Amino acid sequence: MARLDCEKLTVEITHRRSEIIRFRDVASDFRWIDAKFFDVVGSGSHKDVIAAVIANAWYDDDYASPSGALPEPSRGLHGPYSLDSISVASFEKISPRKCRDAVRKWAGLLGPLPAEFTRRYEDFMADLLADATAVFKLTDLDDAARHEWDGHLGVLGFHEFVVISPTANTVALVVASDD
Repeated sequence: MARLDCEKLTVEITHRRSEIIRFRDVASDFRWIDAKFFDVVGSGSHKDVIAAVIANAWYDDDYASPSGALPEPSRGLHGPYSLDSISVASFEKISPRKCRDAVRKWAGLLGPLPAEFTRRYEDFMADLLADATAVFKLTDLDDAARHEWDGHLGVLGFHEFVVISPTANTVALVVASDD
């Protein structure tokens, strides 16, 4: 559980579940969409929620190693970036539509996918975004933020979103990339 105290505001998040959509289910394609879902307790600003996500042990994920049932001991990596290079200021607010469009564009980079699979990931994104009141995208960080073996991940891009749904008291961390 990650806990963030900001004056009198407290936001706590607890990992509920993870889900991965693997594109190799339909082709020899090493792309995937990884979603980690957290329950949110307490109140605070969107920045407080993002800070709680970054502080959570589940955020410390290199996305190049298989994800386990529990977070791994800290390696200080998050995708292609050093974990300490990511802050709340690294995120920009976008609309749910821009999030959906970014994933759709990324998914189409190698050409059309089978209709059934396209429906599967698009339905997943639609469900994920249905109750969202705020979506934040991790901006492209500069080369100094990258760790030494970042080239093993994200050849077609590393797209990360934090989806906040206060009506459901949840936050989702969604990463679309390849390895």
